[in-house]
Amino acid sequence: MSSTLRVNELQNLNGTSAMAIHNSGLILPKIPILQVNATDIDQSLSAGTNTKIQWENVEIDTIGGWDSSNHRYTPTVAGYYLMGGVVRYNFPSDVEYVILSINKNGSTVDAEDLRTQYNHGSDTIDNGSYPMPTGYMFMNGTSDYVEIYTSSDETATIHDSAIPKSYFFSQLVHAT
Repeated sequence: MSSTLRVNELQNLNGTSAMAIHNSGLILPKIPILQVNATDIDQSLSAGTNTKIQWENVEIDTIGGWDSSNHRYTPTVAGYYLMGGVVRYNFPSDVEYVILSINKNGSTVDAEDLRTQYNHGSDTIDNGSYPMPTGYMFMNGTSDYVEIYTSSDETATIHDSAIPKSYFFSQLVHAT
């Protein structure tokens, strides 16, 4: 029996279609993947506030878990998700700190949240694209959701340019 036949048998195991086999022979798993972006929407960030980041475009959402009105992702498959991204900032002057966080279930600062802080003793942070924290987060597949937040010690404009775009991604890496 050829390996292709064994793979074809796996495709129909227990009547599931968790993966497909492309005509090139590649196995194509069906897993939750999300990527949203924002290009030039000029979202305002007030100094010292924790602001939810808004995203204007859905590039890919294989399970329909993105909520465009609330700017949040609720995956419908329980498991561990790899998350990350980049946010573009325009500061009117150099700033001391920028914080980016991927917050779970509306928390402000929680042990489960992913958080990155760029911090300097003096105002040295300038305009540019700043990476979000990247890491794994467990999602229960029903009620858990994530939102992206940012703050800075001074005002800023988020997503001030079409190039480079800001984006957020999430991908299931281990279902439970």
